Amino acid sequence: MMDCVIYMRWSSAEQGKGSSLERQREDCRRHAGEAGWRIVDELVDDGISAFKGQHATSGALGRFVQDVEDGRYPEGVILLCEKLDRLSRQEPGRVFMWMMNLTEAGVVVATVDGSRRYSKGNFDMASIIEVVVKAQLSHEESEKKSQRLSSAWAVKRRRLNSGEKFVMTRRAPAWLEVVGNPPTFIPIPERAAIVRRIFEETVAGYGKHHIARHLNLEGIPTFGRADGWHASYIQKVLRNPAVIGELHLARKARGARRVMTGDVVVDYYPAVVDADLHRRALAAMAERSRKFTGRGRRLVNLFSGLAVCGNCGNKMTFRGKGRKQRADGTWVNEDYLVCDGYQRGKGCANNVHYNYATWEEGILDPIIFEAFAKDRPVSQSEVRDLEIEIARLERAWHIAKSRADNALRIAVETGRPEAQVIWTDLAAECDVANDALDDARSRLLISAHTPSLEEQWTRLERLRSDLDHEDETVRFEARTKVQSAIHALVSRLAFFGPDPLGVEVEVAKERLISIHYDELNGGTDWSMHDLDAGDPE
Repeated sequence: MMDCVIYMRWSSAEQGKGSSLERQREDCRRHAGEAGWRIVDELVDDGISAFKGQHATSGALGRFVQDVEDGRYPEGVILLCEKLDRLSRQEPGRVFMWMMNLTEAGVVVATVDGSRRYSKGNFDMASIIEVVVKAQLSHEESEKKSQRLSSAWAVKRRRLNSGEKFVMTRRAPAWLEVVGNPPTFIPIPERAAIVRRIFEETVAGYGKHHIARHLNLEGIPTFGRADGWHASYIQKVLRNPAVIGELHLARKARGARRVMTGDVVVDYYPAVVDADLHRRALAAMAERSRKFTGRGRRLVNLFSGLAVCGNCGNKMTFRGKGRKQRADGTWVNEDYLVCDGYQRGKGCANNVHYNYATWEEGILDPIIFEAFAKDRPVSQSEVRDLEIEIARLERAWHIAKSRADNALRIAVETGRPEAQVIWTDLAAECDVANDALDDARSRLLISAHTPSLEEQWTRLERLRSDLDHEDETVRFEARTKVQSAIHALVSRLAFFGPDPLGVEVEVAKERLISIHYDELNGGTDWSMHDLDAGDPE
């Protein structure tokens, strides 16, 4: 009995609310039962377009393809769908190549419509023509639909620009909802109140981190499914013109980013913040930004993207306040690292504000001067990985070339335009595979020149003196290089506190450095041991 995976898709959430899911599921289950297949999984892509191909990379279908490539179905599997256009509505050449790759991996593609089955070695000329023709019809239908939708949106934009008031789309900011027929926007009272509070506290001088933390401490639910309030979301609310009722129109071409048109529709949404409060909040944000800019070209945090809280696992956030002068005239550095979990009020007990300058020196010194034995052998793992990759790419190139040669033979023998299109696409695939193979071979040739761990260590040692250089350019370049080297050397960097207070640095997944704060001397001390050994040095 063959294993069968049922795949269902629709391109809009509205369609999914109707009978589409039930119809597809019932038809596929009945078809599998009649064929004697064992259903092992049912995959659903809800509201994902097959015209743009998103489902084949990021959706359930993309995960299925990845499972096939990872060897989850060693005995083969049947992928069953209602119609071929459930799998793709892209260009015919792309559809055919995608199906060829899938069937080469041992998948049988089956459709309820026409009781068709496509498998390895079963693509005769009739099957090729059938797939290409169906793909062409589906693609043309989707293209026309896309053009109709684009035209409809253009008409709506013109109506709004002319002053007409109506709900353009039921998508609304998180503090509004759409009700009634004809639809209208109304504020959600408790959420609108939170938005106003964010603006009022900004005017009062509080920063986004403070606001997010106190919302979390008070247990105020977020507007979505996030695990608490984040400073980044507070900033998005403050920057959103919808709070004062404005809609800023944009266009988005297929496969491209949204681009603002510059057209603004005033009073499109009900305002939840008055214009004066909005103006004062933006001015307060600009003033806070002004205080912390103008310091020149800087790269301060060498541990960005690497440092985590050892207590809760959240990232360590850099709070850059720069240098301040005390009453006695001395200057102190007030840049800190703080646990994001504590800062956002998410229950972490690590409330330590780690003085950045102190801990940068405390972490760099043992890494540079003690962490590496000079006789450590250079790892050959990267070379081995490249050799494996080259073997895989050589096989991929041979498969692509074989397919292209077969397609060329069919095109010559039949003279059909569809076969010529398929050959052109397969030849392009062959060229891509060949380029990837050449690139991997080139990387293997230069791998001997890639810096080893010892070379990384030497680089850190040489650049250490330039980290605080008076020349801005020298300082920036040194810190950039040191940051790169640290990320290559350090596999884990965890800050613990408040008791005991310290940092653990895992170097090259081989050695562990334990750094402790020395309250008596105001600095740090450290110990180190191999990860497979127990006693520190």
